[in-house]
Amino acid sequence: MKKVKPSKVAIIISTFNQEKLLEINLNSILDKTNYKNYKIFLIDDSGKGEIGRKIKKKFKSIDVTINLKNKGFSKSNNLGIKRALKFYNPDYFLLLNDDTEVIDADWLKKMVLEGEKDSQIGILGCKIIYPDGSLQNVGGYIKKWEIAKELEGSRKKVFEVDHVMGAFMLIKREIINKVGYLDETYSPYLLEDTDYCLNVKKKGFKVVSVPYVSIIHKKGKSIDSLDKGEVMKVRMRNDIYFTIKNLLGWKKFFRLFIYLPMVAIFRKRKDENSLNLKNFKLRKDFLRNLFIYLHSF
Repeated sequence: MKKVKPSKVAIIISTFNQEKLLEINLNSILDKTNYKNYKIFLIDDSGKGEIGRKIKKKFKSIDVTINLKNKGFSKSNNLGIKRALKFYNPDYFLLLNDDTEVIDADWLKKMVLEGEKDSQIGILGCKIIYPDGSLQNVGGYIKKWEIAKELEGSRKKVFEVDHVMGAFMLIKREIINKVGYLDETYSPYLLEDTDYCLNVKKKGFKVVSVPYVSIIHKKGKSIDSLDKGEVMKVRMRNDIYFTIKNLLGWKKFFRLFIYLPMVAIFRKRKDENSLNLKNFKLRKDFLRNLFIYLHSF
């Protein structure tokens, strides 16, 4: 009987300005992954090329693409997917953040096995944790007007969700063929992952979370280095676009004209899902943010 080769996985990593975290990421994949049928496609999206050139010298097995200017998450990952299609012909595409770290040797094997169990599964996410081991994300749902997280961190079995985090998103080849690429309107970043998951579900495929596979994510390192005003501009513009595209009726109205102005004026004291008065704090720059909100329309 002919032995069937494991599915081919293209690991797509876009990097902006986190050279040290990127090297930790790459070493963790190469040193700890016992699944052999994969190839890493790195996109240096810094606009300078220094990181890409260094990686080319240090990691000969990695395919490196250098963007001449910063393109953002969706455009860079789309470039990586297209390059992988042309030069590797994979069965799966894993979008993986540069500030993640592999901690389980069987991580990729487990993810692919779950994908192979059900032909209706289109996208798989995993349990994403902070460096201290606490839960960061394990998928979530669209609840009325809210993009909510799944808060139960002790689940063991695979379960369906509406969206998974773009820091770790395993996409089947069939999805690329039938749904296409990430919506580049969201560039440079934010909500393109949620939008893509919803597009996949609209085509009749499942989005699932595999909670028994964990990966570390040093969340927000690249975004933390950016100007807060620019971050707010991106957030408002993308959220308005996402809401108009994906929500209907009063849910659309509430998110556009109640929730988003509240985001401009207040921030959470703690990064948790529950929205309550005790968890709100007035932003110092709320007047500027309100102007940004109005200008984003």
